[in-house]
Amino acid sequence: MSVTISARIEFSGIGLHSGDISTVSVLPSQKEGIYFSTENGLLPLTSAHVEEDSRLTGFRLPDGTIVRTAEHLLAALIGLEIDSAVIALTGEEIPILDGSPHPFATAFSEVGIIEYGEKPTKIDLSVPVVIDDPDKDRSIMALPSERLKVTYVIDYPGTPVGTQRASFMISPDVFLERISKARTFGLTSELDYLKKNGLAKGGSLENALMFDENGLLNKCGLRFPLECVTHKINDLLGDLALLGSIPTAHYIGICAGHDLHGRLVDRIKRVL
Repeated sequence: MSVTISARIEFSGIGLHSGDISTVSVLPSQKEGIYFSTENGLLPLTSAHVEEDSRLTGFRLPDGTIVRTAEHLLAALIGLEIDSAVIALTGEEIPILDGSPHPFATAFSEVGIIEYGEKPTKIDLSVPVVIDDPDKDRSIMALPSERLKVTYVIDYPGTPVGTQRASFMISPDVFLERISKARTFGLTSELDYLKKNGLAKGGSLENALMFDENGLLNKCGLRFPLECVTHKINDLLGDLALLGSIPTAHYIGICAGHDLHGRLVDRIKRVL
C-alpha cells in the first residue's frame, strides 16, 4: 500500500541559513510521490535539479521555484515511509525548528499515517554505485543489500566532535526513536566562513549543536553520544528523497556532505 498522512500539518519558524520566518504545510495526497505546490501547479520532487553545496540542500524545480534546507522534512517523510504528500512553502527555506527531523516526524505520527491504493514497486540496487573525492578523503556509496541500511563516518580531528561512526537498519520505529532526534551541528571556527557566505543567519543554540575547542556550548547537552554522526544519516536520507523511491541498498558515507549526496543521487538515477 502507498502511505500518506491523514490531515494537513503546518510548521512555522526561522530558516537556518536565511534567518527569515517561513511556513511549510504538508498535505495528504493519494497521488503517489512527493509534490511541491507552486504557482504553476504540483511539481514532483523527482523533477528537482540539485544545487551542489556541501552546507545545505537546495534545489530548483522546473518552473524556477527554489527550495532550501529541505533535508530534515524530507528525511521525516522517508524515514516514516510516507511516499505520498504535497508540500506548500511560503518563502524559499523550510523552517529549521529544533535542528532535527524529529518535530516533523512526531507531527506526522501524531496526526496519523494511513495507507491507500496499491503498494509501490520495490526498487533494489543491483550494482554498486561509488562517488569518491580522493583529494579530501571523502566518499559516498550505495551497495546492493536485501535491506535498507545506512552507515556513516565523520572525522573532525582536533575538535571535540572527533571521529564517530553510526549504522542503522532503517525502519519507521528506528528512525523515529533513534535517528530523527539528532540535531544539526557546527564548529565556532566555521562561523566566520558561514557568515561571509550568507549562511547560518538563523542559527542559534536553540536549533543547532555548537562546539568550540573546549566542547559543546549547548547547556542542554547531547541527546545521545553519537548525535553528530547520526544527524549526517538524517541529512543523507533527506537527500536521497530526491530519488522518489529510495532503492533498497546499504548506503555508506565517509566524511561526505550534501554535495556528494547529490552526486550519488544523480549517479543512481542513471543506473536504475
